[in-house]
Amino acid sequence: MGDIQFVFEGNFLKYRTLFLEMCPPPMTIRRGSVLCAQCHTSGWMYYMLDGISKVYITTNDGNERIIDFMKKDTLIGMDCINPKHRSVVSISSITDMQVLPFTPEMLKKMLLKNPELGFDLAVYYGEVLRQVAYTAGNMGIADLMGRLASFLLLFLDTPDYKETQKIGLTQEEIASFINVSRAQVAKMFGKLRKEGIIATGNRYVTVLDQKKLMEYSAF
Repeated sequence: MGDIQFVFEGNFLKYRTLFLEMCPPPMTIRRGSVLCAQCHTSGWMYYMLDGISKVYITTNDGNERIIDFMKKDTLIGMDCINPKHRSVVSISSITDMQVLPFTPEMLKKMLLKNPELGFDLAVYYGEVLRQVAYTAGNMGIADLMGRLASFLLLFLDTPDYKETQKIGLTQEEIASFINVSRAQVAKMFGKLRKEGIIATGNRYVTVLDQKKLMEYSAF
């Protein structure tokens, strides 16, 4: 399951020039700004030139449930492609970002100019759908350690982990992804560290024993 993504980046790099040509000028979005609010419709979508955003929902008890992170050369806000529909997610910037705003009509013009973009859009949202479906299934696992282990294992085949040997997430972010409390993640991390399965540092986790971690996984 290493092809499931929670961090999307570079999916539309080959269309960067097209978006630059056909969208309004780039906008700077400051850290902490909300680009799209749950249960609202903005009428705009965005091509990310740089920075990091998070896609999340707010649960009935007021907690954030992170769905994924988006980095450069991805599209965000497509939940509002139909102006009659309200967004089911919120999107906010966790760093300063540069984005290109566009509307559904602008996207239609880009698709007419380069029809291949349509196929890559379908592939992209197929990948997003797989990630959301996997997350929904994983959240149904009663065993919290199984959730955590399955989540960590997803990152081991990614290029970023192979290069750095680090999963660059905080305990709070991991807790939000797998829908448990930060205290529960800290407790499970303590157990995994004691067993020599992981090492942790400031904003990262390293898996030391993949085989043992897989024994905890539900998949």
